[in-house]
Amino acid sequence: MMSKKIILFLMAMITCIAYAGQRSKVRYEFPANMPDAVKQEYIKQCDKGLALYDINCSGCHNTPAGKRSVIPDFSQDQLIGYELRVKNPKHESSIPETTVTAEELGLIMTFLTYKKKNE
Repeated sequence: MMSKKIILFLMAMITCIAYAGQRSKVRYEFPANMPDAVKQEYIKQCDKGLALYDINCSGCHNTPAGKRSVIPDFSQDQLIGYELRVKNPKHESSIPETTVTAEELGLIMTFLTYKKKNE
C-alpha cells in the first residue's frame, strides 16, 4: 500500500514538472491595500495551492492552448461549491477528504482566488 502511494506521488511530481515547463509563470492579483508582509504570506500559500492544483485538479480542469496548459478562472460561487464538495458528485469520489484534505483544498482555493484571471 505504501509503495503504491509513493508511486502515485512520484507520478504526480513528474506531471507537475512537465506542466511547469509548458505553462507561463502564474501571477497573482491581490487587493491594492494588502500589506506587503501579508502579501508575501499569501504568495507562499498560493504557490502551495498551485502545486496541489497541478497534482489533483489540472488533469480534468486545464485546457490545452497550443503548447501551454491554461488554468481556468473560477467564480467565488464555483469555489464555494468545491469547498463543500456537493455541487459536483464526481468530486466526492475523485477528491475525497482522504485524497485532498480540507487544508489542502483551502490552499487550492486560495490559489484560484488570487490567480490572475485569463485574458
